[in-house]
Amino acid sequence: MFESLTLVIALCAAGLVWLALQRLRNLSDRVAQLEAQLAAQPGQGDGQQATQPASRAPWRPVPAAKAQTPTVDTVPKRDFTAPLRSLVAWMRANWIYPVAGLALVMAGIYLVQYSIDKGLLSPKARIGLALASGAGLILAAEGLRRRWGASARQVPATLAGGGIAALLAGVLAAHHLYDLLGPEATLIALCLISALSIALGWMHGPILAAMGVLAGAAAPFLLGEGGAPRPILYGYFAVIAAMGLAIDGLRRWGWISALAVVAPLAGGVLIHAANAPADGLALLTLFVVFLALALPGGALIPRATGPMVQQWRKARPKPEVLVAALAVVVGAGIIVTRIKAPEGILAAGALALLVPLWTRRAPALDSLSLVAALALPLAVASSLTTTPLLLAFVLNAYGWLPQTAVAFAALAGLAMVARSDAAEAPRRTLWALLAVATPGATAIAVELFWQPQTLLGFGWPATIMALAAGLTALTLWFARRDNGQGGRLGVAGAAAITMIALALMLVLSAAALTVALAVLMVASAAMDRRFGIPSLGWVLGLGAMTMGWRLVVDPGLQPLMTGSYGAVDTGLTLLAVLAGPLVSVALIRAMPAHAARDWGRIICETALSGIVPIVVTVLLARMFSDITDHATLGIQAATLIALSRVQLLRAQRLQGSVAMTRVRKLLALLLALAAALWIVVLCTLVSPLLGGGLFGSDLVVGWPILNDLALAYGLPALMVWIAARDGTGRLAKAGRVVAVLLGAVWCGHMIRHLWQGASGMQLRHGFAQGEIYAYTVALLVAGAVVMAMALYHGRVQYRRLGLVLIALAAAKAFLIDAAGLSELMRAGAFLGLGLSLAGLAWLNAWISARMGEHDAAEGGD
Repeated sequence: MFESLTLVIALCAAGLVWLALQRLRNLSDRVAQLEAQLAAQPGQGDGQQATQPASRAPWRPVPAAKAQTPTVDTVPKRDFTAPLRSLVAWMRANWIYPVAGLALVMAGIYLVQYSIDKGLLSPKARIGLALASGAGLILAAEGLRRRWGASARQVPATLAGGGIAALLAGVLAAHHLYDLLGPEATLIALCLISALSIALGWMHGPILAAMGVLAGAAAPFLLGEGGAPRPILYGYFAVIAAMGLAIDGLRRWGWISALAVVAPLAGGVLIHAANAPADGLALLTLFVVFLALALPGGALIPRATGPMVQQWRKARPKPEVLVAALAVVVGAGIIVTRIKAPEGILAAGALALLVPLWTRRAPALDSLSLVAALALPLAVASSLTTTPLLLAFVLNAYGWLPQTAVAFAALAGLAMVARSDAAEAPRRTLWALLAVATPGATAIAVELFWQPQTLLGFGWPATIMALAAGLTALTLWFARRDNGQGGRLGVAGAAAITMIALALMLVLSAAALTVALAVLMVASAAMDRRFGIPSLGWVLGLGAMTMGWRLVVDPGLQPLMTGSYGAVDTGLTLLAVLAGPLVSVALIRAMPAHAARDWGRIICETALSGIVPIVVTVLLARMFSDITDHATLGIQAATLIALSRVQLLRAQRLQGSVAMTRVRKLLALLLALAAALWIVVLCTLVSPLLGGGLFGSDLVVGWPILNDLALAYGLPALMVWIAARDGTGRLAKAGRVVAVLLGAVWCGHMIRHLWQGASGMQLRHGFAQGEIYAYTVALLVAGAVVMAMALYHGRVQYRRLGLVLIALAAAKAFLIDAAGLSELMRAGAFLGLGLSLAGLAWLNAWISARMGEHDAAEGGD
C-alpha cells in the first residue's frame, strides 16, 4: 500500500510539472498572436503614438504645480510592515511555484525510497540516479530560462531549486546511508553544490542564492561526525560568506547579504561551542565583518553614502548600510560574549582599529566605528565570564595582554584622529571625542576588572602615564590645528587630565591622591579661564563627584574620624575636598555660559553643599577619643541627608533630560529613606536610654552638653532642618517637623546625661528629682523661644505652637512633677512654674498686641 501511494504521489508531481509547462507554452503562444494582431491593425504606427497623449490631455491647460519644500510633516513615515505585506502578496500570487518545487523534491525522495524497498538498484546506481535527476532538473531550468526568458516567470527557478535539493540529498545519502563518500569528500561536494546554487541565483533569482547560503552553512552539521570540529571549517564558512556577499553585491537584493552574514557566523559559533579553536572564530568574525562593510555596496572598498543607520526615522538607509550595521553589531557581540581572552581581546582591538580605517571613504558607515570602539572595553569586562581562570592563570601566562589592549585602543584612537582631521563640523568633534574615549575607557576597564598592577608592578602606572603623555601631545596638536579653540581641544585636554588622575591613583597614597585630584581640578579650571576651553567643565564635574566619593566611600569617613589617618593626612584630605571644588567654582564663575561649563559649576556647587557639613562633622568627631555606635549612626544619617539634598539641588538646577531628573529625584528619595531607617535604629536599638550599642554597652563620650550626643541626634536634626527649611510642600513641612522632634530627642538625652552621667543613661536607673523638673523647664524655654519666633516672623502658627508647649509644661507639672518631687523641691518647682507662667502670659499678651497692631497697619495700608 505504501509503495503504491508513493508512486501515485510521484506521478502526480510529475503531472503538475507537465501541466505547468503546458500552461506556460499556451500563454506564450497567445501573447505572440496578440502581438501579431496589434502590428497588423492600421493606424497603430508612430503617428498614433504621437497623437495619443493629445487625446488624453485635459480640456484646459493646468498650470504646473509649484514645487513644495518637504517639511517634517510631509515626510512619509516608514512602514515597517511593507516587507511582510510584500511577501504575503508574492506568496498569494506565486504559491504554486514553491509547492511545485516541494513536490519535485518529494518525488525524488519517494522514488529513491521505492528503489531501496524493492531492491531494484544498487547503492551506487541509486546515488547516481539522484544526482542525475538533480542535474537534469537544473539543465531543464537553464534551458527554459534561455528559451523563454522572463515569460517563464518562476518555473526555471522552481526546477533549479528542486535540482539543488536532489543533489544535496544524493550526496548526504552517499555519506550517511552507504558510506560511499568520506567526510572530506562529502564536505567538498556540499561546498560545490552550495557554490552552484549561489551561481544559479545570479541567473534565476534570490531564492536559489538563499538556498545555497543556507545549505552551505548547514552542510558541516549534516555530516554526523563525532569529536571536535576541524578548524578548516572556519575557512569553509568564510568561503560561503564571501560567495553570498559577492553575488548579492552585484544583484543588490539586500536580504541575501544579511543571510550571508548571519548564517556563516552562526555556523562558526556552533562549531566553536563544540570545542573548535577560538582563534578561528575570531578570524572568521573579522573576515565576515570587513567583507560585509564593502561587498553589499558592489565595491571592494566601502563607499556607502546617504543616511546613517541611526537616522532611520528621517530617511531610510540603503540596504548596504543596514547589512554593514548588522555585521558590525553581530560581530562585536560574538567577540565580546563568545571568544575568550587573549583571542577575544586581540579581535576586539583589531575591530576597533580597522573599522575607522576601512570605512574612511564611506560616510554612511561612520557611526559603526562607535560600536567597534565599544567592543574593546566590553571585551575586557566580559573576559571575567568568558575566560576560565582569567585572573589566576591567563593574565599570568599572557602578561603582555593589559598593555596590548591599551596599545590597540591607542592605535584605534590615532585612526579616529585622522578621521577627525578630515571631517567637517560637527563630526570633527565627535571623532575627536571617540578618539580619546576609546583608549581612556579601555584603560579604565583594564584597571577595574583586571587590576594588572599586582602583576606588572610599576609597569602598569607607567603605561597609563605614557597614555596621558600621548593625550597631552594630542591636546597641543589640536590647539595648533584649531587655533587654540574648539571642542577637539577640550575633549583631548579632559581625557589627558583623566588619565593623569588615574596614574596618580595607582602610585600615590590616599591623602596624596585626594590632594592631587584637587590640584587637577584647579588646573582644569585655570586652563578654562586662560584659554577658554569649556569642555573642561566635564572634568570639574567629575572631579567634584570624585571628591565626594573619596570623602564618603573610598577611603571614606571611618579612617578620618577614628584616627587611622594621622592629623596631617586628615587635614590635607579635608582641605583638598573643600578647596578643589571651591577654587574651581571661583575661577570659572565669571566665564561665559556654556553647557559643559555650567554643568561642571553646578555639580561643584551642589557638591560643596554636601561636603561642607560632612567636613564639619569629621572635625567634631576628631574631638572625641572614641566614636560610639550611636555617634557613628548619627554621622552616617547626617551624611545620607546631605547627599539626598545634593541630589535634589541637582535635579532642580540641572536642565537635563526628564529621565535624568527623575533618576536624581529617585536617588534623593532612596538616600532619604536610608537616613530615616538609620534614625529609627538610632532612637531604638542603639539609644543610650535602652542599653546602647549593637554589641554591648555604649556609654556617652564627652562632657555634659558637649558630648557625642550632638553627633548622634543634634547633627541629623540640623541637617534635616537645613534640607527642609526653604521648601513649601508637604514633604518639606514633614521634614521640619522631623527636625524639631529630633532636636527634642537631643535635648532630652542631654538633660538625662547632665543629671545621670554616662553610666546612668539607661531608663532602668530611674529619674532624679532635678531631672524631672529640668524637662519642665526645657518645655517652658522652648515655648518662650517659639513665641519669640512668632514675634520675629509675624506668624500666628508659631504663637499657637508656643502656647501648646507651655500648656504641656503645665500639664507635666501637675500630673508628673507633683508626684515625682518631694518637700522643698516640690514647692520650689511650683513657685518657679507659677512665675514662669505669669511671665509667659504677659509675653503672649504683648506679642498678640504687637501682631494685632501689625495686622491693623497692614489693613490700613
